[in-house]
Amino acid sequence: MASASQSPVSSSPFQPHWNLYPRTYVVPKISFPLLDHLDGDLTKDVWKDVPFSDVFDDIRGATDSPAEDRPNPQCRTRFKAVWDETHLYIGAILQSDFETQAHFTERNAPIFQKDSDFEVFVDMFGSCHHYKELEVNAINTPWNLMLDKPYDDGGVEHSGRIAKPGDDLYYEVEHQKTATKVISGKLNDPKNPATWSIEVALSYRDLLAHVKGKEHFVVRPGSMLRINFSRVEKQGAMNWTWQPQIVWDPHRRRYAGYVAMHLPDSWGYFVLGDQHHARENNPNDLVAPKDPSWPGRLAAMNIYYAQKAYSQQNGGTYATTVTELIDLVDAIILEPFRVEINLTKEGYVANLAGNPDGSIVTVRQDRLLSIAQIDQVTISTG
Repeated sequence: MASASQSPVSSSPFQPHWNLYPRTYVVPKISFPLLDHLDGDLTKDVWKDVPFSDVFDDIRGATDSPAEDRPNPQCRTRFKAVWDETHLYIGAILQSDFETQAHFTERNAPIFQKDSDFEVFVDMFGSCHHYKELEVNAINTPWNLMLDKPYDDGGVEHSGRIAKPGDDLYYEVEHQKTATKVISGKLNDPKNPATWSIEVALSYRDLLAHVKGKEHFVVRPGSMLRINFSRVEKQGAMNWTWQPQIVWDPHRRRYAGYVAMHLPDSWGYFVLGDQHHARENNPNDLVAPKDPSWPGRLAAMNIYYAQKAYSQQNGGTYATTVTELIDLVDAIILEPFRVEINLTKEGYVANLAGNPDGSIVTVRQDRLLSIAQIDQVTISTG
């Protein structure tokens, strides 16, 4: 993904796009060998000056969430993050005033179906394809999987749960570490709710596995990636996330929240920072660096959701012009762009020119997003 840019000027014609920019966390760099000291304890000195994220809320966001589904102050979930040359590290604390379930002990078991869990979703290039998911319960049982594309686009799980080494659907991590710790209370005890913490070391090599164009990702200050976090409780009845899952709804003609984590275009951003970010910067600050391709990404996904609705209304066919989609798009978001739609055997390819950074944004019927500079050198692909 492209390096970060400074925050846009408020008079920009792209201000409506920036107003919809997702949450951002600036990740401080560390020199401490955290990989060798992972134990689930966030009181270590390496975490001391690293600020917490915003508190998780219902997955649908404040506008669309029923009041009873939003966490109370006794059920806070927050994370911290740091990075070095080989790994991205996440540390989180999950508070609770109800029973914390932790039963699965076999690696790659479907934890979310029964246990309380902490989930991480990472899309290194923001392509919406070949993104990675990690779920961990309170007794440190992990489930790693890769989605070749979102389920709604015909994607399937790739993991050691459903396939063996050598099979097409096999995916496994090689350099990841996780650790958990019960801070208070007791697991599986409704009378003594547990608060627990987790540390995760995510290897860039694992995160980039099976991703085309991975040579374009450089681990350095300013590099960006798309990411989100979820806490699932009570067999999926509760879904609390860092960044709400909000996307364009062409039927309601507004941006709406959904109980669906597999909307990678709605995830937040991590920006790799310098070591000084831990002490001097608020990682959740509104002036944090932003992805210069964001306006084009947002507009491209507007086309994607409109085309999906159009296809459902027209027997599986796709529109060839924005005019045909006029009742299904956000005209303000598309206004700055020149849109070209070409039908293909599989569906369509839409190219959007006019992004403030000069890039061309492309989206397909299967949600694949790619970003190319004017010289046609692709810097973000699936």
